[in-house]
Amino acid sequence: MTTQSTLLNLVRGHVLMTSRMSYFLVVVLLVLASALRIIDLSNLPQGFSDDEIINIRLADNVRQGDIYVFFPGEDGGREGFYHILAAFVTSFVGEGTIGFRILSVWLGVLSVAIVYTLGLHLFNPIIGVLAAGLLSVNMSAILLSRAVSSDATVLFLVSATMLALARSLPVYRRTRIVTSNVVSFAALGALLGIGFYLHPSSLFIVLGAMIYISHLVFVRNVMFRQRRSYTGFAILLMLIISMPYLLSSINLPQYSAGQRILSHYTDGLIRSIVEGFLAIFYKGDADPLHNLPGRPLVDIFSGLFMVAGFFICILRRHRPRFMLLLLMFFLTLPAAFIVENSPNFARMSVIYPQLAIFFGMGFYSLIRSRVFVDVVFRRLAVTGVLALLGLNLVWTWQDLFVDWRGNEAVMPLVNGELGQIAHYLDIASNETPVVLCNPLLDSSQPGAELVEIDKTLLMMNRSTLAYHEANCAHSLLLSNGGEKQRIVFFNEQTRENVHPYLQEWLAQGEPVTGDVPRGSILELTAPDFLALRAGELTTTAPVSYAPEVSVPEPIAPPIRLGGNLTFLGYEPNVQRTFLPGDSVEVITYWRTEGEILPDLTLLTHVLSSPVMPIAVRDVLYVNPVLMRDRDVFIQVTTVKLPDQALPGERLVSVGAYRQTDLKRLPVLDGDEERGDRIFLYSIEILPPESSDAQSGG
Repeated sequence: MTTQSTLLNLVRGHVLMTSRMSYFLVVVLLVLASALRIIDLSNLPQGFSDDEIINIRLADNVRQGDIYVFFPGEDGGREGFYHILAAFVTSFVGEGTIGFRILSVWLGVLSVAIVYTLGLHLFNPIIGVLAAGLLSVNMSAILLSRAVSSDATVLFLVSATMLALARSLPVYRRTRIVTSNVVSFAALGALLGIGFYLHPSSLFIVLGAMIYISHLVFVRNVMFRQRRSYTGFAILLMLIISMPYLLSSINLPQYSAGQRILSHYTDGLIRSIVEGFLAIFYKGDADPLHNLPGRPLVDIFSGLFMVAGFFICILRRHRPRFMLLLLMFFLTLPAAFIVENSPNFARMSVIYPQLAIFFGMGFYSLIRSRVFVDVVFRRLAVTGVLALLGLNLVWTWQDLFVDWRGNEAVMPLVNGELGQIAHYLDIASNETPVVLCNPLLDSSQPGAELVEIDKTLLMMNRSTLAYHEANCAHSLLLSNGGEKQRIVFFNEQTRENVHPYLQEWLAQGEPVTGDVPRGSILELTAPDFLALRAGELTTTAPVSYAPEVSVPEPIAPPIRLGGNLTFLGYEPNVQRTFLPGDSVEVITYWRTEGEILPDLTLLTHVLSSPVMPIAVRDVLYVNPVLMRDRDVFIQVTTVKLPDQALPGERLVSVGAYRQTDLKRLPVLDGDEERGDRIFLYSIEILPPESSDAQSGG
């Protein structure tokens, strides 16, 4: 049986529809909805927005045991249950763009199934199928299913709550005394209680549910004694579950959902409402994260059917099933429209199920009119609804996978360039080592600030990437003795800030071409150049042991230290004369001989005597935890001289120590220790008068 003949049987009357037909249609729609939400899930959008990254970090906090009702933030509190769900899901499916988005995909597809079931239970299979069809191909609903955000839970929450209400309570004019389903009431109470921990919109969803129950009890008077007791059980269950939330709202009112919602009531109430309604049929949401700017929520024909369905509900409001839709629509409107920067399609998801069922009701009322009694007109109606579904599918496909993907406004909002780099690293061979540049990497000033390297790693879908981490502006890491490697610069500023001495090394590399930002990834192969430079340092840059343990005499590097670290030498052709307050640059070469200390730090001292430093700089610009055997790194250390430094000749020494106990690594001569410092060369500090004389001359 073809889809058109099936729909033809549907429009002749829902009584003729068999369960097999209904299941066939909804399965087709669920497959379609799943495909639209899963295709290119790893790179559409290319990366994560800043808000999504915050949610990902909170999910990581949950895995570490930090679980709160509210997670405080600069933009207000965030309910914590979504992050608990995200942490649970990613612990099984993994992380990356797929792992963090898959929860939203599941909720989006499940919402389509629930909306179909809701339409079927309240009205008939035709309305359920039409509502599910509209929701399946709606672009904003699809984008929500790709977002790492608690907004993705709202569509599921409101549709599941309405279904629980419909299955638990009498929604038809004629009621039968039947055994109440305790599972439905338990589900209702659980959904209402858990909703508080998911999203601020739950306040309005709970309000709608309570008013609807009150309507049945005090207005319609159709609640039987058994159902009343079960309804009390559902409300009690909701109160028990929500009690921690209520207590937290009292103790931390600044983070509560009520406070966040009320803060938007003063932000142009009338304007928000008007703009919200216009966005459904005309203007759309201008935020590229929620919509392709300029695209309305639905097409004009679907909008007309929605309006028709809405007025049908108004006319038949005395019936409980129509009143359920109306109350849940009107009482959730504030959550949809009274938001910051209205219209906001992500927040309007709280009314998506109601709008979808309004659409189904409008179309169903059309085909039930007298003019469609004739079979020819009914076939035209079937063809029309199939064409409408097809047009929406083509419209969404073009707008989502072509126009939205290529929209220039989307890339910066989702950190798209970092997403491109993450995608490249996902598919790149693991045989070539990777060095990731972190301009904030500084062992002397550890910070918790989230930087580009952290964001990129969050966007990767594989956890087997073997990489190194270096500052890059003040250090160059040559993996495996200078063999082929890839150096990743996450932005142009990091590439431009590389020290001129290190730029000479990078000039030997070749930029990687492909779908990555220009110049962001450099392939560098320099074993021969490194060997040549190391040989030069052996002959032109002698050093000496500490004078307190040995007679100062020239020694050719390399020199082995404890902790599997070897000093290869230093750059001798550097400035040697300075004025007080100047900065001294010391360029040193180091090599690892195995696993090194995780808290290793290099020291660079300028001394007035072998034991009296006048300027100190202790810093390591590479991540020692990620270093491997035969890795070589070049470090440019800047030591600032005191403003009151006395003129004269000063010594420069280097060494290494561990931060946990400040114990220095020994300098080794074979198996014999030769102190804990290596003396490089001397510099001269000129008197300040010499600077004035030079400027006067």
